[in-house]
Amino acid sequence: MDIQERAWMEIDTHALIQNYQNLISFLPKDTGCICIVKANGYGHDAVQEALILQQQGAHFFGVATLAEAVQLKEANIKGDILILGHTLPRQMKELAQYDLIQTVGDVAYGYQLAEEAKRLEARVRIHLKIDTGMHRLGIDHRLSMDTLKALIEQPSLKLEGCFSHFACADSVDENDVAFTHQQAEKFAEWVKRARLAHIPVGKLHLSASAAIVNYPEFQWDYCRPGILLLGFDSGDMKHPYERNQVLSIYAKVTKIDVLPKQETIGYGRTYQAKQLRKVATISIGYGDGIPRNYQNGEVLIRDARCPIIGRISMDQLCCDVTDLPEVALFDLVTIIGNDQKESIRLEEMANKCGTITNEIVTHFSNRLPRIYR
Repeated sequence: MDIQERAWMEIDTHALIQNYQNLISFLPKDTGCICIVKANGYGHDAVQEALILQQQGAHFFGVATLAEAVQLKEANIKGDILILGHTLPRQMKELAQYDLIQTVGDVAYGYQLAEEAKRLEARVRIHLKIDTGMHRLGIDHRLSMDTLKALIEQPSLKLEGCFSHFACADSVDENDVAFTHQQAEKFAEWVKRARLAHIPVGKLHLSASAAIVNYPEFQWDYCRPGILLLGFDSGDMKHPYERNQVLSIYAKVTKIDVLPKQETIGYGRTYQAKQLRKVATISIGYGDGIPRNYQNGEVLIRDARCPIIGRISMDQLCCDVTDLPEVALFDLVTIIGNDQKESIRLEEMANKCGTITNEIVTHFSNRLPRIYR
């Protein structure tokens, strides 16, 4: 079967490599990268992304779950892997077997992990997550150092790093900027207190993609780029260095027809032709991850923007090609990417759907083959 017969995703290997190299050049000399490849590499194929980055010198990766970490290890990813999310204590055996680093963002959880590791005669590598204002996951930055020290002195725990996470580093709102500065100050103060208490904090990291760009002054030993490596913006992000969109998505024209005046198209009859229109049916839909509310979006056919009309279906969408007389059956359709002089970036789709690029890319279905070029 030709995997390009219906709809597919292409990932530009050169663009990914260039983005990584540009980021390394942009960062302070003593700041490394924990390359975040969670959620299947933000929909781009985590294994392939990690293998390419590893060839470029990346040696530290971040994921959300134990299963994601194991997938990388079994694909011959050699570097350290930090699990940012929760792993059940009863899964301690896998943490030890694959030499993974587990985030501890709760004292009680830390003790449970330590107890299970002790039972297995293992020692688990950990990073502490410190809550500086996000209030989602993390140990309160005001917690007494004695309480914290008692936890990390458990013989079955090996503290290798500490970090926090910004709540609104992707916003340029005045109040959000002030809050981001407050979080950075709280983390710096926590680090100072921990060191005075002789807690071996290990490697420190604070900034994910948006903060790397918007707050270069807040870098520590590591940063955590994710969507940034793929060339996309998430929220309001400045552009201090060049980065290229890695992802393109294509489909095919599968039908060309005429929609008479006053006739409707698609589920719910949401679009009615005010005059005779020529319509192309395209072989991609929300079952592939195209947001159903992208009804005001456009696609590219023969270097022309064609508006989407009617509701997006699970397997198809329709667009108006009245002004494109040369359109033909099985023409290439660009959903995301470049077509000669025209282009549609992922940010455009995200903005029209009222969301961020991160959500869009992680929803692209496995039905779309990933082709690395």
